[in-house]
This record gives sequence, C-alpha cells and structure tokens, in this order.
Amino acid sequence: MGRFLVVVTLRLDRPYAHWQDRFDADRGPRESVGIFDVFRAAVVGEQSAIYAVRTDNPRLIHDYIYDPAMRPAIAESGFVIGSERIVVSEELTDG
Repeated sequence: MGRFLVVVTLRLDRPYAHWQDRFDADRGPRESVGIFDVFRAAVVGEQSAIYAVRTDNPRLIHDYIYDPAMRPAIAESGFVIGSERIVVSEELTDG
C-alpha cells in the first residue's frame, strides 16, 4: 500500500471541519489513483491542516492537487492551493 510516506501541511481559508468533510469524502478517488490515507488533523494554533498518505509515486500528490479537474473541489474545501508543503519519506517499517 505504498513505499513512501508523504506528509502535507496546508493553510485553510475555511474551518477545519469543512475541509475534513471534503477530504474524507474524496478518499475513494485518491485511492483509485494510488494515494492511501494514513491520518489527517488540524494544526494547533493555526488555520491549517496536516495529513499523511502512502503511495508508490510521491509525485501523485502534487499532480492530484494541481489537476485542473480536481482544483475547484480542492479550493472549495478550503485548501489554499499553493500553501502546501509536501515532505516525502521512505515508508516506515517495523524494526
């Protein structure tokens, strides 16, 4: 379910709960392209969110955010496109 762990932080221009509802509703389309949720949470003291996903192709995260077909829904969620910080690490393993 993914060789890489990708963590994304982003600014929100709507309440976290609004973004969370849209993020959760979009799980199926993300999984269909190979992006699998690990967690999502509000950032304490900021109008921001953080989420982590697993994927075999980290570039998918950027491409998904900037896909012209997805951008309207992502922007409506409150995700301030262009504010994201994407960090890629190797998949966590036990041991």
